[in-house]
Amino acid sequence: MEGNGAKQQVAIGKWMKPGKVSCEFLEAVCWENGTEVYGWIHTQVIPKPRPNVTSSSKKKPNVYVFSIDSMGTGMAKRSLPKFLEYFRKEYNGVEFPFVNKVGENTKPNAIPLYFGKSIEKARKVTWEELKADWNFTEYCETYLDNYTSIFNDFEREGFMTLSLEDWMPTMVDAWPTCKGFQFAPSHHTFRPFASTIEAYGAHITKEHLKGKFCREKHHAVLEYLEQSFEPYKDRPVLAWTWLINIAHNHVDGVARIDQLLVDYFQKNKENFENSFVIFASDHGFRFGGHLGSELGRFERDNPYLNIAIPKRFRDKKFGILDTLKANSLKLQTHFDTRATLLDILKYQPAAKFIDRDPISIPNEKGNSLIRRQPTFPRTCATLPIPRQYCICQVEKFQILKFVEFRIKKANFEFCSDTLKFHLGQKLLDHVHDLLSKSNYTSICREYKLLEVTLLEFGYTKTWNTYNIEVKTASSSPAHFQTMMTYDGNKDSANFEKVVRLDSYGRTPDCTAPIRHDPLCYCKVQPKS
Repeated sequence: MEGNGAKQQVAIGKWMKPGKVSCEFLEAVCWENGTEVYGWIHTQVIPKPRPNVTSSSKKKPNVYVFSIDSMGTGMAKRSLPKFLEYFRKEYNGVEFPFVNKVGENTKPNAIPLYFGKSIEKARKVTWEELKADWNFTEYCETYLDNYTSIFNDFEREGFMTLSLEDWMPTMVDAWPTCKGFQFAPSHHTFRPFASTIEAYGAHITKEHLKGKFCREKHHAVLEYLEQSFEPYKDRPVLAWTWLINIAHNHVDGVARIDQLLVDYFQKNKENFENSFVIFASDHGFRFGGHLGSELGRFERDNPYLNIAIPKRFRDKKFGILDTLKANSLKLQTHFDTRATLLDILKYQPAAKFIDRDPISIPNEKGNSLIRRQPTFPRTCATLPIPRQYCICQVEKFQILKFVEFRIKKANFEFCSDTLKFHLGQKLLDHVHDLLSKSNYTSICREYKLLEVTLLEFGYTKTWNTYNIEVKTASSSPAHFQTMMTYDGNKDSANFEKVVRLDSYGRTPDCTAPIRHDPLCYCKVQPKS
């Protein structure tokens, strides 16, 4: 099997007799009396020539980025105790406990990492508008090849690049109906493997990574990454591994790879300890009962970040470790992680990695984590963080006791429970309005308010701002969350982005051919 990585362009070859092959992904299937009895996908990295490799680029350190989808800082600490302790002792890894996501789910957090652009329109805690850099047409209906990605940046400097996602549609670029990359964004991708497992392979092949051989997708991804070490030992590599399945739907799923990561990094220590190694998740766990607690809601917006630098740069004379530790105590975003990658690539090599002075990278919103950052206070008011996701703790209180609110226009008073119901219904009215504006009303069920599970008041002295969560009735069950401002005198409300907190699965699938919208609960549900 061959493939250039694009969702639309995975080439499936014909069945052949056993023997040497020149492709990187090979499905092997055995039949006995017409019944499938064995299926496996073999991989190999076939090195590709890069004529622009220079003597200076050969000396640049490798960069390995590992993204475990939906892994917040709290989840990492609970689920990876062995590996994180090992990584700290053996690699001097520095954790960043105060990273703030900048978008709801994977795509609006991955685009900032890959391209440095925002795709969600929002407001900051100061009520200042955060304009999206790209609209839907630009990030979804346009091929991403038209823009410069982080892989393009590294390729131009002589790096070999690998983009290894373990899901066929790829949440970073193409999911669910976006064009994504027309051609492979990197020299090597894992999409042909994922496509075989999820769509094109024999039934028994698809089953072999579901525990039948004590093997899962992440085993195959890490094996393929390991296969790249020897062929490219003579040139620098950027490899971005993005594991989507292991933690996305399981709050403790990542615990399965705790010892595996220890063993993997011990086995490949010579390669990793001479490289920059970055663990950079997109966001925390986003679904289910975990979000019923204040801690769960905090972790949702607090993705994990841990950075280790090459062994030769750990000496105190470089000052990188001390700088990382100082910056780890400050609020950071994905834009800062991206700025760090660009600093490693474009600016530090010329300074032999000893420059700690702040710099402003053209057209970038972040500040490198291996430099002193600008002296302004790093808060949700000064950084490009939507207030809806801000992890900074502010004065607020839940509306539980009876508190009187007057709406002069209607000339009556609410007690707290009545206010909760009133604002909850306003939220659902807003959801219905959004669906109507998208012409979804005919295919989406109407929501009926079941309960307001959370109503917090505070957040700002200037506006009557609420954080609200509502659940809807069983006829079309959903769990919505947003931040809203409410003017009791006018009985008017304004809303931030409405997020669906329940594991909505395929309930919005009827909107996918148009524009996937998780706010919809389709009238006709797909057959399982």
